[in-house]
Amino acid sequence: MNKERKKRFLSAITLCAVTMSFMTATSCGKPGDKKKKIAVITKNKDVTFWDDVKAGAEDAGDELGYEILYTVADSDNDFSTQVAAINDAVDEDVEAIIIAPNGKTELNEALKEAQDKGITIININSGIEGKDVKVASLISSSDKDGGDMAARQAADGVLLNDGVRQVMSQKGGASLDDVNKLGRGAVGIVQHSASTGKARVDGFKTSTRTEVTRQLKEDGIDLEKYAEASLQSDSPLNLDAMFDNIFVTAGDPVSSVKDAKDQAMTMLQADDCNIRCIFATNTNTTLGVCEAIRDLNKQEEVYVIGFNSDEQELAYLRTGELDGTIIQNPYNMGYCGVRYAKKIEGGSRVPKTLDTGVTWVDAKNMNDDYIQLLIHPNGN
Repeated sequence: MNKERKKRFLSAITLCAVTMSFMTATSCGKPGDKKKKIAVITKNKDVTFWDDVKAGAEDAGDELGYEILYTVADSDNDFSTQVAAINDAVDEDVEAIIIAPNGKTELNEALKEAQDKGITIININSGIEGKDVKVASLISSSDKDGGDMAARQAADGVLLNDGVRQVMSQKGGASLDDVNKLGRGAVGIVQHSASTGKARVDGFKTSTRTEVTRQLKEDGIDLEKYAEASLQSDSPLNLDAMFDNIFVTAGDPVSSVKDAKDQAMTMLQADDCNIRCIFATNTNTTLGVCEAIRDLNKQEEVYVIGFNSDEQELAYLRTGELDGTIIQNPYNMGYCGVRYAKKIEGGSRVPKTLDTGVTWVDAKNMNDDYIQLLIHPNGN
């Protein structure tokens, strides 16, 4: 790794509060030694997130003397390419397989065979399920933290700016009907099909309730007291039902940009549409939602929260279809994956998980130096 790249890497590590304990790996070997190999297998060739993972892995490989065998699947549902890459890695006698799995269990048989050959398995971005495969470490951002971050933006910027809060303030209080209006489909959710999607949505829903409740209480509107006082009325307030009704989905989790766009179009064109915000949980869902917003010319009406920092997502940030996005640190996932593989080969232990952090990016801060470092870790 050259000095400039190393400087960028160390800065990124500091920003994300990642432990530096793994930075003590040994030297790269004598000149002329045959390089050992590490396989890095990622998810979707059309998403630039994985280009940054590759860059991080290759920089670490250069530094530590490994040959990186890189494979990226055609799409998030492409299991066959990942299985073939695992099998090729076994044939190449790699030291480790660093993989962002496209499925929770679909790759387990191939990974188990690799593990039985003595190959270390490290997950990045998302994990697998099942007892047969022993994963040495999961290097990823916290999906719950990502959902929490999205909720704070939604509650502060959108949910309480749709007229309800203002009406309550003008009245000096609120009626039961005013409070119930909060639950009439204010937030759309377009969820991707990988396991990370559910975790992000769960965090989003829980934190949205917390944030809405907190902000209303600051205005003197205590939802719990309203619910208690309404028990004797003809229409008692059910807080669980009210908050459930805030969230709208238009179908099952999706994997493609087209399907995400179709879901967003369905929500936004419904006769009873009250959507003030849409949360999209990964790159493809974000791109699909932004296409729908653009086509329906709803940039001023709907606040869109996305996930990741694909170049097209950044373009939508500049043109207004996307209001903000939660970015991860793919470069460090790739870099740290290789560093961990080196430590394990040397007989050292590594943490079972490593949180590489999440960061909020919008039009106001996207050109800040530390954001640019995360978005373009190689300075491109």
